Amino acid sequence: MADTIYQGDVGLEILVDCGRDLTGAASPTLRVRLPSGATRTWPAAVAGSGQDAAKLRYVTRSGDLAEAGVYKLQAVLTLGDWSGGGRTASFTVRPQFS
Repeated sequence: MADTIYQGDVGLEILVDCGRDLTGAASPTLRVRLPSGATRTWPAAVAGSGQDAAKLRYVTRSGDLAEAGVYKLQAVLTLGDWSGGGRTASFTVRPQFS
C-alpha cells in the first residue's frame, strides 16, 4: 500500500498477509468496516505464488475510500474444510490536502 492513503484514491493495491499458503482458497474476500461503522465486502484474490501465495490482493475502485478515517478489515475465505475470517488489520485514510 502507499505510505499515505487519501480519500477517493482509486487503483490502490491492498495486500493482506494471512501468514499461510492460500493456494486453493475459495471465495476470498475482504470484510471491511468503514469509519462510519458501515460494512462492505470487497472481492479479493490470492496475490500470486511463492511468498505472495500467503497474501490476498484487492485494488480499490471508485467509492471504496469515500470516507476519511480508520478502516478495519479481515480476510475471509474457505481453505479445505476450514472457513472463516482472519485477524483484524487497519489503515487510515486521510482527507484530501491534509
